[in-house]
Amino acid sequence: MAVSQHIWHCGAGLPGDVLIADLRAYRYAPHFHDAWSIGAIEHGRCDFTVQGVAHAASAGELVVIAPGQVHTGGTAAGALAYRMVYIDPAWFRDHERTLHAHGARLAGPVIADAALCAQWLDALAPGEIAPAERSARISAALFGTLAAHGEAVEGGAAPAAGLADVCALLRERMAADPACAPDLDALAQAQNRHRTTLVKQFARRYGLPPQAWLRNWRVARARVLLRGGLPLADAAQAVGFADQAHLTRVFKQVYGSPPGVLLKAGAGGSHTL
Repeated sequence: MAVSQHIWHCGAGLPGDVLIADLRAYRYAPHFHDAWSIGAIEHGRCDFTVQGVAHAASAGELVVIAPGQVHTGGTAAGALAYRMVYIDPAWFRDHERTLHAHGARLAGPVIADAALCAQWLDALAPGEIAPAERSARISAALFGTLAAHGEAVEGGAAPAAGLADVCALLRERMAADPACAPDLDALAQAQNRHRTTLVKQFARRYGLPPQAWLRNWRVARARVLLRGGLPLADAAQAVGFADQAHLTRVFKQVYGSPPGVLLKAGAGGSHTL
């Protein structure tokens, strides 16, 4: 099999610099990101799953995955090249609400639109592009995608209080404190459920069992801490990993590169990932 690579432009708020990652490092592990993932296929065919459903995207098509959606990295029988941006949800929200007051549902996970794909490929082109120009290109591509493929969300009443069940409560607890070690047995017993039932219901709701979801969330939070300058060992401890080796191993499964790549980029004055 040919080595497949992609280019990431990532960052909090605005995309950052370029990282090329080997897809073999993480393609088989279901995972999620805390950002919108938009990829433009340059050539080849990318096979992947979202929420357990198989999809394929080919040259000229876009891949769109919402924050929190569990997916697998793309596989390819031959050479595959695509460029992907991770967009902070707040930055995405600013764009969608410019066009739709109550937000929009963006079609996906595969959008067939060759012209938009070319626009994203240009916005995510490798090489030296001034940050302001890079931001303007990505912003224009995002506006174009939302205008062409976004469906307005109608305003409605907020969900009634008290509807959250034990799965939602568990997720909220883990999201608020990644270093926590939730007592699944106690939570299940409090709701007159068996632990296995709770785990299965959580997996159906959020795409991963509680411990796998928490492990993924810890990596996402660690990435934020590392970009802020916290040492690797301290970041691992802050989010609940046993040590930095454990964080490094899971980080590579989720992001396709070890955190050392991120640290090296930060030392050079750039902010990759």
